[in-house]
Amino acid sequence: MTMFTSHPATTETEDRLAILELIGNLALLLDARDWDALEGIWADEVYYDRTSLFGGEPMTVTPAELVEGYRQALGNLDSLHHMITNHVIKLDGDRATCAANMQGTHVFANTSGDDIWTVGGRHDYQLTRTADGWRIAGLTFTIQWATGNMNIVNLAAAAGSPS
Repeated sequence: MTMFTSHPATTETEDRLAILELIGNLALLLDARDWDALEGIWADEVYYDRTSLFGGEPMTVTPAELVEGYRQALGNLDSLHHMITNHVIKLDGDRATCAANMQGTHVFANTSGDDIWTVGGRHDYQLTRTADGWRIAGLTFTIQWATGNMNIVNLAAAAGSPS
């Protein structure tokens, strides 16, 4: 029994593989700090919710605004490593959702504590098919655990103009 409406030009398997690659690119491009390429994986407007981690309110932003926020927060870190696993994708025509586990390790040498902060939790994606393929239209991160020095992101951001 099919539980989604398939796009006539692609199969369910092709859609799932494209979504897996898109989300894999999120981690790889963040870690490489390839800001220009990172901008290309998002829909024109993105619902973005990291309130479980930093408080505040969810936002709707453009890809440029989202990537600039990543650049400011992560650009000066010595190293980054994100893993996104256990994807559960639900397709519905030109829309999809994906739930996945995420772990991010952030490294920044400093004199005010541990050099590493690692955070783990769940990513919930909203995806949309565009003329250029699948894009991320929403991302909600729900923290489940963290260890190390959460302050290194602020220390790195304060260190000057990020790369």
